Amino acid sequence: MTHPFDALITVADLDVEIAALERSRATLPARKALEELAEVASAQERTQQILDAERLPLLATLKSLEEEAARLATRERDVRSKLSASTGAGRDLAAMDAEAQRLVAMRVELEDQELTIMESLEPLEAKGIANSAAAANTLSARNELLVVLGAEDEALNAQIEERRSKRGEIATTLDAPLLTRYETLSSRLGGVGATRLSNGQCGGCHLSLSSVELDQMRKMAIEEIAICEQCSRMLLRTEQLG
Repeated sequence: MTHPFDALITVADLDVEIAALERSRATLPARKALEELAEVASAQERTQQILDAERLPLLATLKSLEEEAARLATRERDVRSKLSASTGAGRDLAAMDAEAQRLVAMRVELEDQELTIMESLEPLEAKGIANSAAAANTLSARNELLVVLGAEDEALNAQIEERRSKRGEIATTLDAPLLTRYETLSSRLGGVGATRLSNGQCGGCHLSLSSVELDQMRKMAIEEIAICEQCSRMLLRTEQLG
């Protein structure tokens, strides 16, 4: 390099690259794929919630019917047991037999209701199984993408660290006041504090300078640093750079 400003612009260029690499973290391929997969997973979860909203009440009703049918079956067995062991009057026996028949009829009716509910449950259960399988595949794909994202992040970190290391080496060659001025500007601007003046345009805000401003800069000494009136960055002129 032929001038300290060469080192300064190199530091600025590296800062631009580092910032761009940091921004690219949000758009790494695996991260974008994970975001899309998250939408798929959300849709699958909503599907399961809809299925459960239909399925769970039916299951609760089915369980209630099964319990009631079991109670009736137990009651029927008790009545028939008493009927078999009874030696009472014919009218009492007939009453117990009628009770047993009534219990059978009630149980059959409940079993018919159970069958109807099971028929309604069948397609819901099938959809639930299919959705659960799809959700498992989504989870598996997510886990694989997390591994890929880790590798992409690691590679990106290596690129950033390489540039930071190079920046650190070059920054040590700058005069302390110049480096401090640059760092202060960079911090205040939330970006880089120096840029090139190219074809009459600021490389930071990309606005063209007036002819008056350009004429004033042509008259500046080589060691003087121009300032962009629009963005406050240090403007390094062609003649200041090797």
